[in-house]
Parts: sequence; structure tokens; C-alpha cells
Amino acid sequence: MPKQSLDEMAHELMGHLEILTKRFLLPEKTAQLSRSETAVLRYLSDHGAAFLGLALSSTTGVVDALAERKLVERKRGEGDRRQVRVALTRTGTRMHDAFMGARCGLGIGMLEPLTETERKKLLDYFRKMTTGLLR
Repeated sequence: MPKQSLDEMAHELMGHLEILTKRFLLPEKTAQLSRSETAVLRYLSDHGAAFLGLALSSTTGVVDALAERKLVERKRGEGDRRQVRVALTRTGTRMHDAFMGARCGLGIGMLEPLTETERKKLLDYFRKMTTGLLR
């Protein structure tokens, strides 16, 4: 393969990432969840029941949609009725677990063809790149 310029390499990298991104969105599409709904399910799974500041109409809409599908339940705060505690239901937990299982399966599928050394290098490279983006 001929030597590539940094611009050419960046273009190729973005093409690969676009393909990977589309593959990672498959579990969301299969579950018929929006990215926002998936993010709320992940947050609640990671942090347990939470008080979400429902002042933002977009947050309210996401929680409304999830509650309608019986994936989350709301409970009003006892001291401050404006606060709403949101928690995953059993159905929501199962949906989240299925989504994360599918996502993990995609990751395994990408790592399987690599040697252990290549896997470690790949993860080191991604850590470096994401650290660079988060600065």
C-alpha cells in the first residue's frame, strides 16, 4: 500500500468509524429506541434510580416515551413534588441488558480476528485518541 498523507489517513479512519457507528446503532434500531432513550436507560442502569431535572422538555419527552413503553417508572419526590425519581422497570432492565449484550457482541466480533497483542494496541490507540478529543 502506498504511503498515505495525514489527510488521506484521516479520511480513511472516518470512513471506518462511520461503518462501525452504523453497526453499533443496530441494537438501538432493533430495540426501536432513540439515542436519547438508550442514553437514559444506560444512565439509570449504571446509577440506579435517579432524580432527573425534568425542566428540559426534551428530557421530559424521552422519559414520557420510555414510561409509555413501561421501560421506566416515575415517582414524585416526597419533599419537593417538582422532583421526579425515574427508575428502570424489569422490562427496562431486560431491554437494557439485551442492548448491551448485542453491543458487546459487536465488540467481540471486531476483536476476535486480532491477536491479543493487536487487541491491546488497538485499545491503547483508542484511549489515546479519545483522550485527545476530550482535552
